[in-house]
Amino acid sequence: ICSKYNLWFHIDGAYGASVLLSPKYRHLLKGTELADSMSWDAHKWLFQTYGCAMVLVKDIKHLFKSFHVNPEYLKDIEGDAEHINPWDIGMELTRPARGLKLWLTLQVLGTDLIGSAIEHGFELATWAEEALRELDHWEIVSKSQLAMINFRYTSDEISEEALDLLHERISERILASGYAAVFTTVLNGKKVLRICALHPETTRDDMRTTIHMLDTFAREILADMKKQNS
Repeated sequence: ICSKYNLWFHIDGAYGASVLLSPKYRHLLKGTELADSMSWDAHKWLFQTYGCAMVLVKDIKHLFKSFHVNPEYLKDIEGDAEHINPWDIGMELTRPARGLKLWLTLQVLGTDLIGSAIEHGFELATWAEEALRELDHWEIVSKSQLAMINFRYTSDEISEEALDLLHERISERILASGYAAVFTTVLNGKKVLRICALHPETTRDDMRTTIHMLDTFAREILADMKKQNS
């Protein structure tokens, strides 16, 4: 469609683009090579601290044409199409070397090890789904994909509004426990729990324990809510 109508094809790869480093799963991103540009956050699934992101472009001249400025005080050091200065390819005239930490990580660990850590995230989400399917009253809202899964506790004993509140309280309880951080989001108008499991040292037992803690909290909170309404 973009080719037909001469449109710019941009991919928001902030989180998912890291799958390109996985030999096992990179086929899921087939077609990425067709993009004119792609954003990619190293602080999401490349295991960097916050503030390390990038935009990749097929033709660097597009960045130069978009951001190039030539005020009088920079004319003596002005670049050209063949020798582009870094400040001519972004909004900042200068910036800290945010990419240095990613470069160092790649040099020390290599893409093979990082790729295997990314693949472990897929396994973690799969293990979470397996554990949920063994329990009663849990609905898989969106099946495990990449390192994410969305799910919800179900009950006919309270209203939909109360169920939304239940999930907020479940999230608060497990966060307060210090064992895991499982937050909520809204899908199809309903509050759900969302796991995004990235840590390469998280084990299958860790994930199963997390799911069983969520189940325990759900039952305890539901019982309290029913008592308050009785």
